[in-house]
Amino acid sequence: MALAAKTAFPSECCGILVGKKSEKGEIEVTEIREVENQIHGGEEATHFSIDPLFLYNIERELDKSELEIIGFYHSHPNCKAILSDEDRKYMVPGLLYVIMSVTAQGVVDVKSYKKSV
Repeated sequence: MALAAKTAFPSECCGILVGKKSEKGEIEVTEIREVENQIHGGEEATHFSIDPLFLYNIERELDKSELEIIGFYHSHPNCKAILSDEDRKYMVPGLLYVIMSVTAQGVVDVKSYKKSV
């Protein structure tokens, strides 16, 4: 994730967290899948979007396993690793959201968030 954030800088990177949820609600990330940010141009530094068809295909693939999409990650170039208003608006309850604050030198902070069900 850190390499993706540094490589994408000054644009936002994004990706999918794949793994398992235990009956106790514990989350285990077993795989990280980098995804191309679908937003291009000036807004790519402050927004990200994942192709819904790509998400659908991953969900279909994971249906054949014990794994599932457990969350998403993205970077905030030259900004704090806190939820933006847009991040809050689109959060799905129960999923994990990892945000990385990144500068030209690399990732400087990482925080994770989860919206209650």
